[in-house]
Amino acid sequence: MKEEFYKGESFWNEDSKYKRIEYPINDEIIKKAEDTLGVKFPKSFIDLMKIQNGGELNFPYFLIAELGTEKQELPSIEPIHFEENDLSILSSKELLEDTSLPKEFIVLWTDCHFWVVFDYRNRKDNPPVIYISENFLASTYNTTEWEYFKIADSFDDFLKQLFR
Repeated sequence: MKEEFYKGESFWNEDSKYKRIEYPINDEIIKKAEDTLGVKFPKSFIDLMKIQNGGELNFPYFLIAELGTEKQELPSIEPIHFEENDLSILSSKELLEDTSLPKEFIVLWTDCHFWVVFDYRNRKDNPPVIYISENFLASTYNTTEWEYFKIADSFDDFLKQLFR
């Protein structure tokens, strides 16, 4: 089966088998989130979040050259909201606290062993997109070792790499 790449349409999977809360999204909420996190989200990311505030992707796969031909997955993107008891992009600080990962990452998705993040370590806007993988061979009971792989220099470039 041939890969079909994302070309600007049908980014979100509207037929998800999982129930999700439809959090409201608007310019005020996005600005408040950016101010809270101290970053500027990429315009293309904001545009997609305004269509649907997080959820499963229709084009969830991408490749990382250093990992060969095995496809990696970004099954969903966390929404932007300020509710206390539900994960969101604003949960990044709490998610990263229990790891040795940099606090300048904004978590798009994680299962706590693999992560897809915006990397704001060297800039406050137009960040690269990074894939982080737990190195199970090097990790011990007391420490977790991570491997970092740049997926794309920008979110726009990342979108061009997504396929199904």
